[in-house]
Amino acid sequence: MARCELYRLLADPVRVRLLGLAAAEELAVGELAELLREGQPKISRHAAALREAGLLLARRQGTWTLLRLDPRATTDPVVDDAVRAGQRACAADGTLARIEEVLAARDAETREFFARGGRPLRPGPPSELAAYLAALAPLLPHRRLAVDAGTGDGALLEVLSPVFERVVALDRASAQLQLAGERLRRRSLENVELVCGEIDGLEVVRAVARALGDPPPEAGQALARGADVVFAARVLHHAPQPARAMRALVELARPASPGHGDDAPHARGGAVCVLDYEAHQDRALREQEADIWLGFAPDDLRRFAEEAGLSGIEIRRLPTAWQGEGPDRHLVWQLLVGWRSARGARAGAFTGTSKGTP
Repeated sequence: MARCELYRLLADPVRVRLLGLAAAEELAVGELAELLREGQPKISRHAAALREAGLLLARRQGTWTLLRLDPRATTDPVVDDAVRAGQRACAADGTLARIEEVLAARDAETREFFARGGRPLRPGPPSELAAYLAALAPLLPHRRLAVDAGTGDGALLEVLSPVFERVVALDRASAQLQLAGERLRRRSLENVELVCGEIDGLEVVRAVARALGDPPPEAGQALARGADVVFAARVLHHAPQPARAMRALVELARPASPGHGDDAPHARGGAVCVLDYEAHQDRALREQEADIWLGFAPDDLRRFAEEAGLSGIEIRRLPTAWQGEGPDRHLVWQLLVGWRSARGARAGAFTGTSKGTP
């Protein structure tokens, strides 16, 4: 703009003080009116003139218009002098110090809301859990591929999909996979491939290779690479031969790096996570849930894992509050985690069934 127009624009003391406040903090038009003790329409007109001159930037937030000084404006020595003069004037009459009071008022309604208790307590995981998991995902070193063995209706996929780049979810029951597919559609879980087949079936092995971008193996051929994590949540007690099923799970995991000890963290292969029950005597679950085995003693579960080629094995009990509301909520749940070592054995055919995930 012409210099004479700039001088005329900055001749108004209200505009000069407005620039000084906008240089100190991004403020809404109403907040500026309160600080300058002027009517909001008058401040809006002054702000419009300063914006048109390229001195102020505006940002809409709902019904608010937030204003701040354009940092490029102070490269003009006349504007820079006006901003400094406005800040000196606002400091002298205490207006600049009152900015903190105005900002605190923004927070008052929120503070009052949460002081009353905020929203009512909702039991169970939050509906926005996927967003939190997506935030945690970059912290995990190996998250290219996860396998959910015995996915059932796909409940675990809501945890795996936001964390891993790709997920292969398998189940031998097409009816269960239809439920899982509906979940994928409703929850926009677009990085999951559903596979109908046995844990060590060729269709599953090929799906894992496909997810990793590897050529499809032929029948009887082992995977060149495997999953970073293989999950089997409440599946093992449905397997006719649990030890054999454990070997099949291990075979889907990424092999360990050669030339290192099994316990070296940098040499570990993919992880295998098995969630199942401790040994119990509730025979009703055989009829209600088609369970074959009444859980497993921790020593037996560890033996299955060691014989299948897992190392660094850890087993822990889970709190009862984490066990949902199903017919098995009264049992003791245990979680086994181990890493595939260089000696993982080739699994034989697995003909078990799966209940699905918790």
